[in-house]
Amino acid sequence: MKFSGKEIFFTGLALLAMFFGAGNLIFPPMLGLQSGQHLFWALAGFIFTGVGLTLMGVTAVARAGGDLELIANKVHPLFSKIITTLAVLCIGPLLAIPRTAATTYEVAVSPFLENVNPGTAQYALLLTSLFFFALTMFFVLKPTSVLDYVGKILTPILIVFLGLIIIKGVVAPLGSIGPGSYTNPFSQGFLEGYNTMDAIASVIFGMIIVKGIKDKGITNNSEIAKITILSGIIAAVGLAFIYIGLAYIGATTGTTFAGENPGQMLSYIAEALFGPLGKLIIAIVMTLACLTTSIGLVASCAEYFSRLTNNAISYKLLAIITTIISFILANMGLSKILSISVPILVNIYPVIIVLIMLALFHNLFKGKREVYVYSICGVILILIADIIGSLELNLGIKTGFVRQLLSYLPLHQQGLGWVIPTLLAAFLALIFTSKRQHS
Repeated sequence: MKFSGKEIFFTGLALLAMFFGAGNLIFPPMLGLQSGQHLFWALAGFIFTGVGLTLMGVTAVARAGGDLELIANKVHPLFSKIITTLAVLCIGPLLAIPRTAATTYEVAVSPFLENVNPGTAQYALLLTSLFFFALTMFFVLKPTSVLDYVGKILTPILIVFLGLIIIKGVVAPLGSIGPGSYTNPFSQGFLEGYNTMDAIASVIFGMIIVKGIKDKGITNNSEIAKITILSGIIAAVGLAFIYIGLAYIGATTGTTFAGENPGQMLSYIAEALFGPLGKLIIAIVMTLACLTTSIGLVASCAEYFSRLTNNAISYKLLAIITTIISFILANMGLSKILSISVPILVNIYPVIIVLIMLALFHNLFKGKREVYVYSICGVILILIADIIGSLELNLGIKTGFVRQLLSYLPLHQQGLGWVIPTLLAAFLALIFTSKRQHS
């Protein structure tokens, strides 16, 4: 059996919708507003992590057979289990899935509830998340149909309504581009791209895409990899266009929005562009974007943990457990979830990035295990040092010496101090292995 161009296109749309969730909608407009006249460089950094790394992640897992574990196994099997489990938990029930429901409430429901007391708002969040996860379960419990449901039904509706907002915002901007507040626009945009969680999701969603392709009768590994990569390109192009449009709208909002909550900003923009109808449009867009992502994430988590337990726990039971945990955490609210997610993502993202890069350049260094081990050790050591260095700031523990050493690292002020040590570790591994081969 062979995949048609039409089927590849719809698989790409399904992947786009899985990626395109809460963070993809709420962060680009705020990025545009805060970067102002530095929009180009901030957007370049954001697209690098939010789109470039996402495509690289899809490509890496496609070539490896559709699984992050297969890449991380090059370091050590135990490390592979740990990092894959952490990644799944981050883009699953601990952070990303609860965020989809909380953001749906914040953007799609809360604007319609004016002047309500905190108790009523909490009750509304409870009902919203309950309905949201009931819909998620409806789609997820039929895993072979996930790609069809998302790619052929939900995504086209999402694109139409989102297109209305972007086109109106570009044609009739709310204001002019302001000076912005970014001092290092590229690196700040780069780090802001972490919040989408898409690079982490890319190495997990590969499992769903590969499984969906196999379920349609494709068994040749090279053909599966080709279809997955082409689908990834379609998703990446779609994400890039959406980010550019949303960031431009945010930048041209100028001084008309004075708040700090990215979810509220999106609601403000939609209502300012379309009047009262804007609330309904953004409600539809946010609900669809978050629902499609939630479907993909719950399915991915259930698939992974079912395989981790050698199918001792069924896919359906794990999907239900994942959904229940996500439902409970979603009721903490969006602000609380975002405050917890940032420090976690800052520490897990670099490890995932290094694994993706190693997988992509695997043939260049002939897949030597030492390169994998040294590189991962390099990035983890810097991340541990960063955590130690932050202890004085957060807990009052004296760690000035560590912070001083870290300050000498190139790019440390930009939040990228792990880059050079990791490259150096990989280079040393190549030298040591070459010497050993020649001795």
